[in-house]
Formats: sequence, structure tokens, C-alpha cells
Amino acid sequence: MKTQVLGVDAPTQTCTDKKCPFHGELDVKKELFTGVIIKKDINHSATIEWFVSHYVQKYERYALKRSRLRVHNPACINADIGYEVLVAKTRPLSKTKHHVILKVLGKKEKITGTEVKVNEAAGRYAVKEEDGEEGSDGKSNVKAKHKTNK
Repeated sequence: MKTQVLGVDAPTQTCTDKKCPFHGELDVKKELFTGVIIKKDINHSATIEWFVSHYVQKYERYALKRSRLRVHNPACINADIGYEVLVAKTRPLSKTKHHVILKVLGKKEKITGTEVKVNEAAGRYAVKEEDGEEGSDGKSNVKAKHKTNK
């Protein structure tokens, strides 16, 4: 059993997972990501997601870009949906999983100061700004934008 991996202390729970970086045989690389868990399944897998604001010079505006990653969720960590996690790169664990969760950072309520609702079917997202201002018609300040595919 390892007590630390890349400066992260081992969890108090133990597990028998071979793909656990603390209790198993898995080595991790120094490539780290943080993201919020949006999906979790029974096979110790999870999907994390994070948003990056990207400047579009043509329109002089910012567009949100979404990145998703399939990760291994060891039994000793067992992070739930909605929690922000620290993830490290490893050898290929399966066809789509090349990363493992090292640590749960905490519950994530909002994404970078805005609340984002994604409508996959319409290909749009709505950003609700936190300033609390209301429009002239008394409705909240919600702007709908198209997602960019670049």
C-alpha cells in the first residue's frame, strides 16, 4: 500500500481494486486534471466534465467549450455525482479510460461564477449571470447562445 501518490494522501478506506493507485498496482503520471463528476456507473467508472471560456475573435465574444473524460473511480474513493475531483493520467485501463481519480476536492455548486444549463437536443446552452439584474420586462437576465463545434 502506498501512503502518498503525487502529494495526495491515501484514503482511510481500503480496497482490493488492482486499478487503485493507492492499494493496487497502478502507476500514475504527473498529468493532472480537475473536473466535476456528471455520470457514474456500477463498473467503477465515471465521467468528469469541465468548461473553458474561449475567445472567438470574429465575433469579439467568449464561447464556452466543454471537455469530458472517462475516469476510473476506485472503491476506496467512490466519488459521487456533483463532486469536484482531482484526476491523474495512467496507462490505458480500458478502451476509453486512461485516467484515475486521486482525490475528492468537494461539492461543486456552480461553474466559474455562472450557472450553465446545457440543452443537448437543441445544441444550445443558457448562461444565467449572477449579478441578479432583471430585464425591463421583469424577467431574469438569461442569454441563449449557440455552441461552437470547433
